[in-house]
Amino acid sequence: MPVPVPDSYSRLGQFTVRLADGAAIYEQGTVPDRCYVVVQGNVQFEALDSAGEMTVVARAGDGDLVGHIAAFTGRPTSATARVSGDATLLAVPFEQMPIAFKVAPELAIELLRAFADPNGTSVALRRPGTPAPTASANVLENRRSASASGARKVLRVEPGFDEEFFFVDTMECPISGTVFDYLRVRTKAVRPVSRDSDFYVRYRGIDPALYSLIVCPGCGYAAYRDDFDDLLDEERATLWATREERTAQLSHSLSGLRSPEDNVLATELALMCYAQRRANDRRRAVLLHRRAWAERDSGSAETEATYLGAAREAYQSAFERDAAISDESAVRAAYLIGDLWLRLGEPVEAVRWLETAIRVPASKSQSGLIRMARERLYDARQTFNEQRQVS
Repeated sequence: MPVPVPDSYSRLGQFTVRLADGAAIYEQGTVPDRCYVVVQGNVQFEALDSAGEMTVVARAGDGDLVGHIAAFTGRPTSATARVSGDATLLAVPFEQMPIAFKVAPELAIELLRAFADPNGTSVALRRPGTPAPTASANVLENRRSASASGARKVLRVEPGFDEEFFFVDTMECPISGTVFDYLRVRTKAVRPVSRDSDFYVRYRGIDPALYSLIVCPGCGYAAYRDDFDDLLDEERATLWATREERTAQLSHSLSGLRSPEDNVLATELALMCYAQRRANDRRRAVLLHRRAWAERDSGSAETEATYLGAAREAYQSAFERDAAISDESAVRAAYLIGDLWLRLGEPVEAVRWLETAIRVPASKSQSGLIRMARERLYDARQTFNEQRQVS
């Protein structure tokens, strides 16, 4: 249900903009020169997911602030903000904020509330169920030391990257307290060329999947950006105790430009870390699948098959044992299990799982996936008939 905006916002007519469905408010990796407020309508935030595909990571509605963190701090935006349906917004240039505050004091109060939030963003835009992150003893000690010295050291990314394709973001490691810059791929740099049946995407130029994992250069902690800080205290302690095992594998920082070999190392480190975090089977399956793709890219068919088998087992475990799995995720998992069985030369199991994927309740947005499942089901039956004829 829409939240009514303060009456005083109606006096900010000179800042009102009306945008049509699909219009971009700002692009990922840019620094807006103004703060936006949704007066009426909806805004969705799009970013690259762990597979390098565009996905909606958050939404904003009536009364929500948009772009305020980047406008006030100068940090690049982490996602593209796009209007979903026609919308009316206030777009207040940074230098005119005092005027807006005088006319509509409620706007100043909303900004104070937003920046007082532990996550540095409004409650409306926080991922559902995400608690405010807590700092480990190592992080707190580093912060105290930095405060005493008057500055916090930030490990910078080596120059030489193309700013048309990358932008720099900053992260604080929740394990070691290391503050470091790292590269993120701009959404406009993503140019898919082809996609395999198990969703492995080949790109022209930059492969965003190479940069989906963040690796701390201080302790080798590796994780996806969406849960980099989402740790239990015992997980932090375990990851701190095992840091030397990870740093021994780090001959150089993985925060800058990455080679295929760097991608393999980042994935291996993430597998180690998520195992110590007791990650669910879905997360482990995705990482094992990524390793298989790396071997596919290098032409190592036998090693690829090993990782595909491990990924298939993890997907199957998630499907059968994860009580929290949604219908949407279950359809995708069943499809992938069937596809991987077929890739591993087992069409009978492939048929069983692809038929399961078709039977699981699916949303309208998954019609393409159901179509792919039917196509792979046909392939599996054909393969089975060919094998039977040979035998």
